[in-house]
Amino acid sequence: MPDSVPPFFQYLLDYAPFAGAVAELWAGKSISVDGVHGGACALAAAAIRQNGNKPILILTAAIEHAEKIADDLELFLPTAKNLLFPPLEHQSPMHEPENMLFALADDLFGQRIRVLKRLSEELSLKDFSSPIIIVVPVLSLLQPVPPKELLAKRTQILQTGNRINFEQLRRFLLESGYHHVPAVDLPGEFAVRGSIFDLFAPDWKQPVRVEFFDDEIESIRRFDLATQRSLEKVNKIDLTRLLPDEAVGASLLDYLPPTSPIILVEPHDIEFTAQQLHNRK
Repeated sequence: MPDSVPPFFQYLLDYAPFAGAVAELWAGKSISVDGVHGGACALAAAAIRQNGNKPILILTAAIEHAEKIADDLELFLPTAKNLLFPPLEHQSPMHEPENMLFALADDLFGQRIRVLKRLSEELSLKDFSSPIIIVVPVLSLLQPVPPKELLAKRTQILQTGNRINFEQLRRFLLESGYHHVPAVDLPGEFAVRGSIFDLFAPDWKQPVRVEFFDDEIESIRRFDLATQRSLEKVNKIDLTRLLPDEAVGASLLDYLPPTSPIILVEPHDIEFTAQQLHNRK
């Protein structure tokens, strides 16, 4: 079960009509809740989360509305895994080197991959003790994502004690569109200094410094971009080789367990926006 229930959630869950509707939702049925506006959308979703054990998807018509709900969830569930799944703004072909570098430095692309990997990890572990809430504007839902199998295939684990050919790793990054620089500053860049390998993958919030002894990974540390100083030590980190134009063939819904609740905020607005997006194709 999720964490202990804060009092303001309990007030909602003690209200019989709301509690009954929540029970119906987690039983796989459709419900409708009227009169929920502004921050109450996030409050209702956070309360719904308390009674379930599957990820919850909140769908909105506008990107701005999704961002607002995601911000509100941070207030109601500050320690929970609340994730915004943003739309890609650029979907041009990435085969040119400059386009590949631009794509890898795109924060939105990195954030999407980060959400997909978090869902994949929880699906594989079947650990839904603290369900994720994913907030998604309809444009994001309509944009394709990589199949789970491809994401797993393109992800390599770097772990202390593992042996990795230094030159093969460098070539792996160059072929993936990464840019070799004197000092890492942006996602999609890597730097090599002797036996030290600095690397910033698109879906990481911070770059990492991998130190080798011969072909063995001796240590992995996150580091600060401003000072270039090492921070906390980590045992392992996953490195994904994927470009936006390869991230097709599946839907975000494929990453959700069966019967995961989907909350539609202003369904008529979502339907209208989806139809407009379809007509633009």
